[in-house]
Amino acid sequence: MKDVSAAEFRQGVQQFRDMIGTLLDQRRADVVTMCGGPEVLEALFEERGVGIGRFAALMGLPATTVRHLLREDLLHPMRVNGKYRFLLHNVIELRGVQQWQAVGLTLEDTRAFLDAQGLLGLVAQGGTMFSVQREAPDPASLPALKVDVLARLGDAIRSLEDRHAALGTQLERARGLERLVQENRFGQPAGDHLPA
Repeated sequence: MKDVSAAEFRQGVQQFRDMIGTLLDQRRADVVTMCGGPEVLEALFEERGVGIGRFAALMGLPATTVRHLLREDLLHPMRVNGKYRFLLHNVIELRGVQQWQAVGLTLEDTRAFLDAQGLLGLVAQGGTMFSVQREAPDPASLPALKVDVLARLGDAIRSLEDRHAALGTQLERARGLERLVQENRFGQPAGDHLPA
């Protein structure tokens, strides 16, 4: 991860603000919702940036969780004079992690989905950028990267399919229990409401 000076960071924040200004004008409500409120969005555009503790507080998480995601290479903030500075793209990364984790995926499976999304972003941008902070891979390595991402994506999909099957079984059990409770007439002698 490249370390930049405070001046380079401020310049980058300004360029980023200019670049997505039109998008923000058109989709501000969506972006505000994704961020968790207008104060969060505004904080992410501060020229001094948002450090780990403040980012964690803005996202409603303990700082230890943010540090864990950094160690797992699932968040890619800027480094300014050796300190992490979080921007809007980190909220998008975090929301992606949270969505995959909410369905019970492991961090490795989550990483596979996020890497696949990053690869699609790379292709969509003509190979110019892998993510805001991660460097684009050498074009010659793209076929090998695709094979690796597809293999890991396949494993993650199988994990999701297993979860889907298990949830389907649990859902049927829950519906059966609901039917039994609905059919049962409480307040009557035990023999009057038991099925024959």
